[in-house]
Amino acid sequence: MINGNSVDHTTMREMNTALILNTLRLHAPLSRAGVASYTGLNKASVSSMVKELLERGLVVEMGIDTTMSEVGRPGINLRLNPDAGTIISVEIGVDFISIIAANFAFEVIARRYESTNDLPGQQMILDNVLIYIKEIYQQIRRQGKTVLAISVGVPGLVDMQTGTLLLAPNLDWRNVPLRQLLQAEFDLPVYVANEANMAALGESYLGPAQNSRLLLYVSSGVGLGGGIVIDGRLLTGITGFAGEFGHMTVVPNGLPCSCGNIGCWETEATQMALFRRIREALQAGRQSLLLDLTSASLDQLTIQSIVYAIQNNDAVACEALEATGRWLGIGIASLINALNPEHVVFGGKLSLAHDYLMPVIIEEIERRAFSWMREKTHLAIATHVDDACVMGGVAMVHRSIINYPFSWQNHLEL
Repeated sequence: MINGNSVDHTTMREMNTALILNTLRLHAPLSRAGVASYTGLNKASVSSMVKELLERGLVVEMGIDTTMSEVGRPGINLRLNPDAGTIISVEIGVDFISIIAANFAFEVIARRYESTNDLPGQQMILDNVLIYIKEIYQQIRRQGKTVLAISVGVPGLVDMQTGTLLLAPNLDWRNVPLRQLLQAEFDLPVYVANEANMAALGESYLGPAQNSRLLLYVSSGVGLGGGIVIDGRLLTGITGFAGEFGHMTVVPNGLPCSCGNIGCWETEATQMALFRRIREALQAGRQSLLLDLTSASLDQLTIQSIVYAIQNNDAVACEALEATGRWLGIGIASLINALNPEHVVFGGKLSLAHDYLMPVIIEEIERRAFSWMREKTHLAIATHVDDACVMGGVAMVHRSIINYPFSWQNHLEL
């Protein structure tokens, strides 16, 4: 029988082991003595736990520690083992599927990106997701590597406990049991989360805002969403849906939104809003380089073509991007006033135009956010841009393993 003391001992040992792993993640290479110095754990306990981590393949030895002035034999440095396992991370976007496989050092070892514009409907997209994951999974297994878990990011509301996509307005998907579908094909833990929440966690774990006390991530592409990370933990809210910033009402009698509401921030501050402004200008008879770049087929508009037009002083592109940037700044300023974040990270497809957007966003923030808050807020562009979600998915699994090394399979709702 397991008594209370043994449960407490097991829990304490897992917490101390997690402390060692996180110390190595942030400060490696370190010797056992170095780990003991950083963590405050005694050397005997560190040696015992490191021995177990070496046996389990989560940690490897890597040369002599020349920084510690120890009497006797010099210490051997340690670090997390890049070959501890592989994580497959998937993003199902509005018009694409992106999949990467990364090792335990966040090095991408396989990649697949496919447009879904020509795929007729939900089932065909899901079928292709399974096909692409199987191809990467088999590629990894042929190399003799272990797959630890699969993560999936989606643009919508997710029940993280069951791994069910409840609603994705821009995909028009409802009640899709993604974890169940994937676990029927792969005998692996499957993490499912909102794509912007995944990206937010990735920024706090991997990016320049690492270890931020309060990080606000705003992602603008086809839709607009975000995430809040407090002391390394994703704020999910009571029902798990926190971060749906795009559906704050900013224009009471505004444009219809895909969510069914009207006047959402998403209708004014996204890639689609930018494209709409350009189409309206051109339909009104304005001349623009974009007509030539798209061969007058405005369905071919891209952020890259708009940036090129701006670089060539195209008035239509400049005005449309400025208007979109102002709406982004208005919303971000309001969130700064509400949350008082240490870091604000801007990501998503629209961030590809950050050189031209950020001055306008900053101007609006300076106009609208309280100075006591904005002066302590650091603004940054997402580290991985197009890969923000999939790298965030890798970080989500990695973080779970590091923080719960004995029981991480039971923490799929982080």
